[in-house]
Amino acid sequence: MKSQRLTLILVMITLACWLGVGLAQAAEFSATVISKAGSQETHGKMYFQGQKMRQEFASPQGTSITIIRPDKQVVWVIMPGQKMYMEMPFDKSQTGKAVMRMPEDKAQMKLLGTEKVNGYETEKYEAVIKNNGKTEKSYIWLSKKLGVPIKMSDENGEFSMEYKNIKEGNIPATVFEVPAGYQKMSMPAGMPRMR
Repeated sequence: MKSQRLTLILVMITLACWLGVGLAQAAEFSATVISKAGSQETHGKMYFQGQKMRQEFASPQGTSITIIRPDKQVVWVIMPGQKMYMEMPFDKSQTGKAVMRMPEDKAQMKLLGTEKVNGYETEKYEAVIKNNGKTEKSYIWLSKKLGVPIKMSDENGEFSMEYKNIKEGNIPATVFEVPAGYQKMSMPAGMPRMR
């Protein structure tokens, strides 16, 4: 259950990074994503095509797949082991505010300079957010070519996320669809919504 919760948090953080900084379109690429939260490190796979996004993480309960489709205003959480999926509404306007406490757009971030990350030229930004009377600082490395942040870290290094082994192009459209034959299930009580 703990790893499923972390996976959902990582999905939401990725959404906040991707949409919360006012990016319109991502390039078409796949990458390995390495996320660290405290002492826990999680490896997964990301796929981007325009505004579509797919995220895969393995856990002791099996592989969890999340597909984000802003064009259809929906998020699908797919459980291959059970051949089932859940559907949640997608609300872009709330993602950056409620999930990661990210700035609402890039204008609210301070450009620190440029840096090469995993073979890509990036602009490094500092984001400072006030949350419950405290100031929180994070760093975002934004790839202009790919149209998404490819690295992110909080000020003290307790949380970080980075895309590695980036491969551009050639992602089939079916990667961003619910597989045929999967049964839709209702949302469990208490599960957070993507709003």
